[in-house]
Amino acid sequence: MIVLTSAQMKELEKKTIEDFEISEEILMERAGISVVQSIWNEYGDLTSKSFVVVCGTGNNGGDGYVIARDLLNYTEAVRVISLGEPKTDISRKNHSRYLKHGGVCYNFNDIGIEETSKIISEADIVIDALFGTGLNKDITDEKITSLIELMNIYSKCIVSVDIPSGVCADSGKIMGSAIQADLTVTFGYAKPGHLLFPGRELTGKLKVARIGIPTLDILYTGIQRHLLTEDEIKLPERPRWANKSTFAEVIIIGGSKKYVGAPILTALAAQRSGAGMVKILSQKEVCRCALNHDPSLICVDIGESFNGKHVLEYLENLKNNTVIVVGPGWDLENLEEKLNILDYLIRLPNPLIIDADGLNILSNKTSMLKMKSFEKNIILTPHPGEFSRLTGETIKEVKQNYERVESFSRNYNVITVLKDSTSIISDGANTYFNITGNTSLSKAGSGDILSGIISALLSQHLEFIEAVKTAVYKLGLAAELVPNEGMNSAFQLLNLIPNTMAKHTK
Repeated sequence: MIVLTSAQMKELEKKTIEDFEISEEILMERAGISVVQSIWNEYGDLTSKSFVVVCGTGNNGGDGYVIARDLLNYTEAVRVISLGEPKTDISRKNHSRYLKHGGVCYNFNDIGIEETSKIISEADIVIDALFGTGLNKDITDEKITSLIELMNIYSKCIVSVDIPSGVCADSGKIMGSAIQADLTVTFGYAKPGHLLFPGRELTGKLKVARIGIPTLDILYTGIQRHLLTEDEIKLPERPRWANKSTFAEVIIIGGSKKYVGAPILTALAAQRSGAGMVKILSQKEVCRCALNHDPSLICVDIGESFNGKHVLEYLENLKNNTVIVVGPGWDLENLEEKLNILDYLIRLPNPLIIDADGLNILSNKTSMLKMKSFEKNIILTPHPGEFSRLTGETIKEVKQNYERVESFSRNYNVITVLKDSTSIISDGANTYFNITGNTSLSKAGSGDILSGIISALLSQHLEFIEAVKTAVYKLGLAAELVPNEGMNSAFQLLNLIPNTMAKHTK
């Protein structure tokens, strides 16, 4: 599913009107009717329900007047509360049509807070048509803020038109104050603000309505952004004649006395995601613990403590297709030796995933990412704190910042997965928003598991970006299978991974 920013959507609407000769009036009519249809589909027969439509003075309010007029076809229990006289020609026209159909309209400034509260509280459904995706500044007007508060407090159910009023369409941030919707009906395509918190939570259930905007892949320029859905997920082929050597090896470099379990979680996740042979290159204590968990793991013991020389010696004999994960549980000691290992790995032709402390160590010399000797993709899997260190920017600046993920990926020619409640994946040309998962992933070790899943999918010959998309999406589904959300350890997710893979249908 394509995701457009407010500017891209505005440009697309302009092209629709100018190049395809579909008038703004037709688009608004179809937008309003699509909201009514969505309400019927979601809440059932409209004839026994009462409605209040709260209209702003712009085109979002114009949509609201179309909605109110169409609702009059089903019930007389429709009232409009407006912020004032419509300010655009198309809104004025639809305001007039609504009144000519016998519609009732109150001006919020005239009826005041008490009467507004009464009208809203008596309605079964309140429709928010105050501000659309074009809102570009904070709401500071006290009257508007109080109206939004009244709607949030007294409404039984709120349906927002295009986006909850007060939510930034491009970032999901609250612009002063915002509506908490139960259902949002947007037009044409989803917007980033529907997918990024807090906008994602304020959106409620999202429905995307087709209103006549041409369904063409490229009617806009620039990076292409998508919402990850099952249709965009690929799983590797597993021939019935396959053996362990049909797939590439996976090797995990990490672990320390401080973090024994991290590389083991990565290795176990790789196994449960289809890898045929998984090795851990680590210290004696990590190897001992790994074999206690699963004796089918292969451990390469580098000694009682970290020994960079032993690591490099082992890497000299790797096959070119061996998938490497570096960083889980590595800690920050022996920094120079580990930087040298990272530099060596980056120059190899092998698929490489850098995670956890591998990223923290890399942040000391991010420029080495440009020293690749082969044309290959490198996958980085930072959470906001790690991405902050990689970029030298604050967590606030990078959190949910898909444009920063895109520019970083382009600059260093890598695939970046910014792990969060909405994870953002980008290779610099395409960006994917993932909304599967829940707080069952808010556990130490979840990231280690993700890197293991990615490595396994790469070992089964999926393309880099496809492996990342599938891993992020499927790990989210595994979290949703936890019986009591959040009442789990990361280790418990491991046995749920195969179930999510089995659910996929081609």
